[in-house]
Amino acid sequence: MTATASAMELWRRLALVLGILVGVALFFYVAPAVISATAIDWEQEQAGELGSVRSLATQEKKRLSALPLEEYIQAKTGGKVVAVDSVQWSDFFAQVQLASEGNYGLSLYGDRVSEEDKDDFWKPTGPVPVFFKPDELPYLQWGLQEGDGQTAYISTNNGSGTIYLRLKYHDYQASVGAMYSPYRTAPGWLYHPYRTVGIIVMVLGLLLYILLPRRKNQADDIGYSAGSMVAGDLAGVILFTPFYGLPFLINGGTVQAVTGLWPITLFMWLMSCFAIYLFYINAWYASYRIEFTPQALYLITFKGVREMCFDQMTGVDLVVLRNPRWFRRLFLALAFLSLISGRASSTQPAGSALLADTASYGGLRITGRSVSKPIYIWFSDQMGGVIINNFDRVTEAIEAAGVPFNKEPREIEGFSMFM
Repeated sequence: MTATASAMELWRRLALVLGILVGVALFFYVAPAVISATAIDWEQEQAGELGSVRSLATQEKKRLSALPLEEYIQAKTGGKVVAVDSVQWSDFFAQVQLASEGNYGLSLYGDRVSEEDKDDFWKPTGPVPVFFKPDELPYLQWGLQEGDGQTAYISTNNGSGTIYLRLKYHDYQASVGAMYSPYRTAPGWLYHPYRTVGIIVMVLGLLLYILLPRRKNQADDIGYSAGSMVAGDLAGVILFTPFYGLPFLINGGTVQAVTGLWPITLFMWLMSCFAIYLFYINAWYASYRIEFTPQALYLITFKGVREMCFDQMTGVDLVVLRNPRWFRRLFLALAFLSLISGRASSTQPAGSALLADTASYGGLRITGRSVSKPIYIWFSDQMGGVIINNFDRVTEAIEAAGVPFNKEPREIEGFSMFM
């Protein structure tokens, strides 16, 4: 395998990680703001001022209910109703009125009503809001100011009467927060405008991971099995996606994850970095190949090709790597704390401590005249099984070259990823 072909293993996992990074962020992105337009039936609103129990109505509500309709409209709108050009906007008013009054199938804007208002169980008792993007309406000309909850009123005459609409500005960056969002929001395609794009990006990342060219394995290849690499990548996805995506879900959106409970976001994203490092390690193992000639041994990864001439080797030792003592004692202490805390019914802490204490990895330590640090080749897992295919060919080549080979295992401590 050439270094160029090995680099493809890094690009494969980079595509997968970027697909998740960008795709999940787009999936949870919430529109900064929307504007709702609601048809107003002033007669119905005035009749509803007294409520179902007249005796409980306030004096102000009783006064409003007794006003002539025109004066009632003036009182409710503050006299600020913007009359718009009926020639240009009459169709807009008619379509909004149809959708607002529940005639979704008859209106061009039937898909702009909140999903909560279309619920068959909780049917609305009056006109419902119809949502628009801010750049779809000249709302500033109509007197609507930016700011969550700001309202304005517009009207037009369609020849048979005057149609009134209540405009309301919804600032989702202000109203959507940690574990909270307004009950009635814009429909999904407006509320999450890039959700479909996010799914496409994630699928593209997965497809690139699968379809980017791979070197065809040969029967005599010396390298790690592809199956274990796929399992490692799957573990990376399982770890990375929740830690990266949960802050968006907790805070209500992509921007809100940074502006809201950012300490939680920071902590979980730092945890997700461990999964990213796992992808990096998997890329290294997936690209790892050993080749040799009668003169030298070659270690090939996406970082390049490392040549080790046999005549420059001063010795090869068989080593057994164990977890550092402090690491083993840490798991033992956790198991002890679990025992004294009354959670002895769970075997998980004791099992983890036992695994950390007994785990060992077999490898070769190669020292040479031209290298300052020994080179390690880890060929067995923590259970002692050989994980590098055809590894016996390496030991045979070393012995055939006459390099001093100590087959008596020497125990060392550390982590294989750092050696």
